[in-house]
Amino acid sequence: MVSIVEALAGLAVAWVAAFLVHRFVIQRRKTEQPGGADEQKLSITLYPLLLIVRSRQVTRPLDFVTQRLPRFWDAVSRAAVATGFGLMAFAVYVLSTNLSTYLFRPEQVGGQNIVIPLIIGVTIRLENLPYLFIAFAIVLLTHEGMHGIIARREGLPVKSAGIFMIFIIPGGFVEPDEQAFKSSSPGAKMRVAAVGSFANLAVGVLALLLVFGFFVPQEAGLIALQVEENSRIKPNDVLVSIDGVPVNSNTVRTRTITIGEKITVKTLTGEYVFDTNPEVRGREYFLGSVLRGLGVTHVDTYLNPRIAGLDPVASYNFYRTLFWLQLVSIGVAVFNMLPIYMLDGSIILRAVLEKYVKNQRTAFGIVNAAALLSIGLVVANIAFTYSFFGFFQI
Repeated sequence: MVSIVEALAGLAVAWVAAFLVHRFVIQRRKTEQPGGADEQKLSITLYPLLLIVRSRQVTRPLDFVTQRLPRFWDAVSRAAVATGFGLMAFAVYVLSTNLSTYLFRPEQVGGQNIVIPLIIGVTIRLENLPYLFIAFAIVLLTHEGMHGIIARREGLPVKSAGIFMIFIIPGGFVEPDEQAFKSSSPGAKMRVAAVGSFANLAVGVLALLLVFGFFVPQEAGLIALQVEENSRIKPNDVLVSIDGVPVNSNTVRTRTITIGEKITVKTLTGEYVFDTNPEVRGREYFLGSVLRGLGVTHVDTYLNPRIAGLDPVASYNFYRTLFWLQLVSIGVAVFNMLPIYMLDGSIILRAVLEKYVKNQRTAFGIVNAAALLSIGLVVANIAFTYSFFGFFQI
């Protein structure tokens, strides 16, 4: 069976091969046989490990959407500005209080204080790639789509829109006319910039509501994602209890059982009975150690669906999709409102200063100070997270 690492290495080789074919075959043919107008409508740029697909025919579909519900989009953009300022203040407050907990109340540090960047293969386990891809796709579509819609509602030209992929990390963009955006009013800049995070926040809240609507918010057990080849426990079995002790993410670390002549593992669909080694009988072991001894190498939280009869695998995948969607959506919504250069929060801050602070030097100093403060808070929180918890993946 091909491992994920081998698959990624093969994908990297395929990227390089695709680039060479594009560079020396397709591009050469285009040079020898120039295309027509279609070439200007859709352009594809390929570099090693980077693909950019750009379309310049975006104004008409964006106008179609904005013209149908103009008052609705006006209300959304105004609400986005107010929400954007709230998210900016919330982000700074959370990072500041989180850092103070690390510095002054280390005994209170727990999982709620973790701040890490989402880096596939580094901080994110590769097994979560499918869920992450779905989350990124929805986040990008809503975020960039709303930028484009409100830009057109404000009368700003949109030059192009497109998608890109850096190795296995997807992305998207809407490219308004830079000069028109710079010369627009501060209010228009704020509305266009704020609406992306507003859309992400709405998607994240909707995903959370779906989680509570479709699942009982209490662990029903642990699903066995990986087991050893000789294990009697099967992949995707949902483990409910061991010798009557409930199995969940907390009890596997904190609860113990005394080993008898047999061990009974109850699942959602039945139970397993194991004969034990006489050498370990009478000893006390944590539930996690017992599971490892039974050949279960990787588990995850399982919540019961409210819909009876739903397949456990489908239920688990649906839950993980919603979990990652809310995590990425809300995370992007909040982080994007920090006043850091290249983020929408910086655009909003500069627009406010443009409107109320006439001295450009003063405004420039405020923007730089806010960016440095925000970067410092993010870096400090990440550093303390790893100093307390060590290297880990989610």
